[in-house]
Amino acid sequence: MVALERPITQARSRMAVVLPALLPVALFVGALFLRLYALAWGLPYVEHVDEPALVEVSVRMVQNADLNPHTFLYPSLYYYLIAGAAWLHATWGIQHGLYSSLQSLPLKTYGFTTAPTLYLWERSVTALMGAATIPALYLLGRRMFDLRVGILGGLALAVTHYHIINSHYITADAPTGLWVVLAVLGAWMVATNGDWRGYLLAGGATGLAGGTKYNAVVAALALVLAHLLYWGRAGIGRALLRLIAAGTLSLLVFLATTPYALLDWSNFLSALRANANHYATGTHGNFQGPWNLGGYVRFIWNSALYQSGSIVAALGLPALARRFPRPLTILLAVTLAELALLLPYSVNFVRNLLPVIPLMILLAAAGVVALADLIRPKAAHLLALALLALELLAPQISRTIWHLNYWSRPYTLVAATEQLRALPQGMRSAAEVNGNLWAGDPVVFPVALLTDHPAEWYRANGFRYLLLNSDNYPTPAERARYDQLKAAGIVVAEYPERSDGIQPGPASAIVDLGDHPGLMPFVRHELRFGDQAALLGYEIGPGPPRAQVTPLAGVDMRELHSGDPLQLNLYWRALARMDRDYTLFIHIIDQRGERVAQRDLPLRHSDYPTSHWQPGELVVDQADLPLPALPPGTYRIDLGLYDGATGVRLPLQATAGGTAGSNTLTTLTIK
Repeated sequence: MVALERPITQARSRMAVVLPALLPVALFVGALFLRLYALAWGLPYVEHVDEPALVEVSVRMVQNADLNPHTFLYPSLYYYLIAGAAWLHATWGIQHGLYSSLQSLPLKTYGFTTAPTLYLWERSVTALMGAATIPALYLLGRRMFDLRVGILGGLALAVTHYHIINSHYITADAPTGLWVVLAVLGAWMVATNGDWRGYLLAGGATGLAGGTKYNAVVAALALVLAHLLYWGRAGIGRALLRLIAAGTLSLLVFLATTPYALLDWSNFLSALRANANHYATGTHGNFQGPWNLGGYVRFIWNSALYQSGSIVAALGLPALARRFPRPLTILLAVTLAELALLLPYSVNFVRNLLPVIPLMILLAAAGVVALADLIRPKAAHLLALALLALELLAPQISRTIWHLNYWSRPYTLVAATEQLRALPQGMRSAAEVNGNLWAGDPVVFPVALLTDHPAEWYRANGFRYLLLNSDNYPTPAERARYDQLKAAGIVVAEYPERSDGIQPGPASAIVDLGDHPGLMPFVRHELRFGDQAALLGYEIGPGPPRAQVTPLAGVDMRELHSGDPLQLNLYWRALARMDRDYTLFIHIIDQRGERVAQRDLPLRHSDYPTSHWQPGELVVDQADLPLPALPPGTYRIDLGLYDGATGVRLPLQATAGGTAGSNTLTTLTIK
C-alpha cells in the first residue's frame, strides 16, 4: 500500500509545480489568439486616425536611420518598438522582392495603405504587449490576493472587449498597461518584504510606463504607497535610499527610452506644452468638458467593466476593504490617480484609461472572490463564485465574440472592389474608392464624388457601373443625392451601414446604369465580323497613347500633323460567347494601296480579351497607335479580326449600315 501511495504523492507534487507554471503560459496563448484574430481587419483601409501618424514616424526613423522621432506627442519607447517592427518587415520585404530598398516603404498612409503587411507587423507589437499583460496580471493577483483571484483576473483581462479591441491598433494605450501592472507588482513586493528587487522592478517598470505614455507615470504612486505601508511613518527614513534609487532608476529608464527629451530639450518642452494646451482647450474626444466624471463612469459602466462587472466590483469593495486593505489601497490609489490626472482636461479620450484598466479588472476579480467567500457552506460558496465570475466574464466574452466575428468579415469597400472586378468590364466604371486599388486599370476611374454629375452624364460618357461610398455623404442633404444616384440604375450589390453591425466599413452600393449607345456621341459605322462581334462605331483624334479608355472630345477629328500619334476608340457589341482571344489589326493604307503603318494586338489585351466578353455586352476598346512621319495626303484605315493562333480572319458580313467585304473604317488626312 505504501508503495502505491509514493508514486501518487510524487505525481501530485509534480502537478503542484507544473500547473502554476503552465497557467500563465496558457493565459498568454489564449489572450494572444484573441488579439491576433482578425488583426488585418479593414486593411488596406485604415480607420483609426492615430495609426497612420505613428506608422509615418516609424517609417521615417527607419528610412533616415534616425533615433530621434522628431515628435513628442507620445514618449519614444513605443516609436522605437514599432520602428523595429518596420525595419524587420522591410528587411523581410526586400529579401522577398516586396521592396527594392528601405526608401520603398510608404511614408504617407492616411486612410489607406499600400503596405498592409507593414501594418500587420506593427499591430503585432501591440497585440504581443497586450497579451503579455495577462500573465503579468495573473501573477499580481496571485501575490496580492490568492490563486483564484490571479486566475480570474488574468482570464477576465484576456477576454476584456475594450482591451482586445485596442490591442488590434498601432497605438501606445494598451501596451502601457503591461508596464503599469509590472510597476504595481514591484510595489507589492516592497509592501510585503521591502527588499531591493521590488524597488528595482517598480522603478524600472514605472520608467517604461512613462516612456510609453506620459500619463502612466501615476504608477509611481504605487511604489510610494508600498514604501509607506511596509516601513510605516516612523521608519520611512530607514529605506529612503531604496526609494530614491528606485526613483532615479525610473528617471534613467525614461531617459533611456526617450533620450531626445534631453537631446532635443526645446522641442520636447514645446511639444509637452502644445499637448497640454490641446487637451485643456480642445473641443473633440469621446466627450468634452473638464471634470466630466459622469463621462468616465458611463465608459466604465458601458464599455470597460459593463454593468454586471461594475456592480460586482462595487459590491466587492467593502469585503476587500476588510480582508485586503493594503492591496485595495494600492490598486485604488493608482486607478483614481489616473482618473484625477485626466479629469481637469476639456478633451476626454477614454482610451487614456487603458493603462489602469488591468487594475480595474483585478479589483473586480478580487471583489468576486471576496463576495463569494462570504457565503457558506462550501457548495453554496462554489456556486456563488461561479455565478459572480460569470457576471464578470459573460458580457466581455459575448461582446468580444461579436466584435471579432464582425471584424473577420471583409471590409465593405474591399468587398465592393472585388465585386466590381468580377462584373463585365466592357465599359467604364466610376468608383468612390482609393485610387491605389485601380492603378493601371484601363476602365475603372476613382473619383472623389460621384454626385458631381447626374446619371445621364455617366451614360453619355460610356460609364456602366458606379461604386458609391456613403462616407462621402455625411449630411442628410448629401445622403439624399447618394440615394437619388443609387436609384438611377439597378443595384447589383449593396453593403450595410456600419451601425447595422453586419460588416465593417461604410455603406456602399454598385449601380448598373446599363449600356446606352444611343446617348454616346461616337461616329456610327457598323462592321460585323462573322457571328462573333459587331463594330458599332468609333471615335478618332490626334493624341499620345493613353493608359485608360477615355472619350475623345473631337469624336471625328481625322486631320493630323505628320508624325502625330493617333487615338482611336472602337465600340463593339459581343454577339456570342467567344472561346478565344481575337486579335485586332489596324492598317494605315496610302493612296497607292501600300501599308505604311499597322497595329496588331488582341482586343482589350491588357485586361479584358474577347474570351471574357459576355454575349450582348457593349465593349469599348482603346486602339491607339503611333504613326511615322507620313507625307501629306489622305490615308485609309482598315481593320479586321483574326484568330491569333491560326491567323484565320473572321469574315465580314453585310450590315444595315455597311457593305459586306469592306473593312475600311474611315480616312485620315495628314497635313
